[in-house]
Amino acid sequence: MIQRMILIVKEIGGGAFASIAVLLAVVLSVFALGLYRIIGGNLEHYIRSRFAASIPPDTIKVSVRQPRSIFLFELGRPGTTGISGEELGTMRRMDGVTGVYPVAALDVPLQAKVSWLGFSYQSDILAFGVPYPLVRRDIMGKEYRFDWENPARGRPVPVVVPRTILRSYNDGMAAPNGLPRISERGAIGFGFTLVLGKSSLKSIRGFAQSGAVIAGFTDRIDSLALFLPLRLVLSYNKKFNLDPRARYQYAYVKVRDHASLVRVSSRISAMGFDVEAATTISRQITRLIRNVRLVAGSLQLVVILIAAIAVSFAAAIATFGRLEYYRLLRVIGCSRIFLTGMVFIKYAVLGLAGAFAGTELLHYAVRRLAESFHLAGFLISWNLSPDAYHAAILFGALIPAVSCVPALLRLYFKDLARD
Repeated sequence: MIQRMILIVKEIGGGAFASIAVLLAVVLSVFALGLYRIIGGNLEHYIRSRFAASIPPDTIKVSVRQPRSIFLFELGRPGTTGISGEELGTMRRMDGVTGVYPVAALDVPLQAKVSWLGFSYQSDILAFGVPYPLVRRDIMGKEYRFDWENPARGRPVPVVVPRTILRSYNDGMAAPNGLPRISERGAIGFGFTLVLGKSSLKSIRGFAQSGAVIAGFTDRIDSLALFLPLRLVLSYNKKFNLDPRARYQYAYVKVRDHASLVRVSSRISAMGFDVEAATTISRQITRLIRNVRLVAGSLQLVVILIAAIAVSFAAAIATFGRLEYYRLLRVIGCSRIFLTGMVFIKYAVLGLAGAFAGTELLHYAVRRLAESFHLAGFLISWNLSPDAYHAAILFGALIPAVSCVPALLRLYFKDLARD
């Protein structure tokens, strides 16, 4: 056993020129693999953290497809329109979805009455119920946020107004009618009255009045309707329409990233809904990330192939150059399995040593580069992740071990086959 160990050690030290060539090939290939891995990872991180983050994925707006129409009228039945709770649950379970926010229309006539400094005005209006997370940032004041999540009788209903309505009033209605312009900040807390169940066209028996207060303005939802708490709107719909099923006119689906936006949009469209989302930019960003991965992976593959070819030729030349030595060992009693295994161990050890040397050289080079490379606004991570480090060691050890297989096969089956 000791003699065999001595022979293996001598084999590792034998053929110095070929061994040095194999060692250098492994060192350079591991260095290049790690460098391309770092560069590719930094480019992908830059695209995700800076480029993609500066253009966040748009929220997907989901709505029911419009029914067929003839002239001015739709042929669809109102009772069959809307998004059900089961369909919302299906959307929530889709991979990449971070939130689903349904929007329900108030299905009863509605009027707003405004009285201020002797000025009185009333108008038919539209209203939608929206969940709190959708307008959380737009509601001003803790008390309004609490009332939105916990609407109670006897307290004014918090209302969020689209900025489009405020701009339309200031730019198109105030001046022609001699009315004062309204500032957004001054309008917060302004009270008025909602008449639920009554309009200039229709009244429902048992209609009710409720105080309301402007709690904020928003431009997150493109609409000309007032926004009320979703729970309150659903309760009024159930009370006046006597329909226990909650159905929604719209749903806003938030996604994790651009790739999720493209994938989720396609799946929701396949469910039979209309989807509004800016998928063009998301597709371009996803394609750019995929191309960066492809280029970095291709360069790493080229390095592996070149290193494997170089090590294969070096191993073949070194093995055939020591053929007489192997035959002599064969004559004195060494088996073919031991001789080929001895050569295999040699190149495996050289590969492992070269892999460690290559990673240390990479660490030194990137550390010096990080000290000298400074670019404002561009942070580069020059560290190899543990997975990348282990992969570099593994590839460095496998390249010579696998590349010497053709030479070992010839050595075993042909050159040492004669007794």
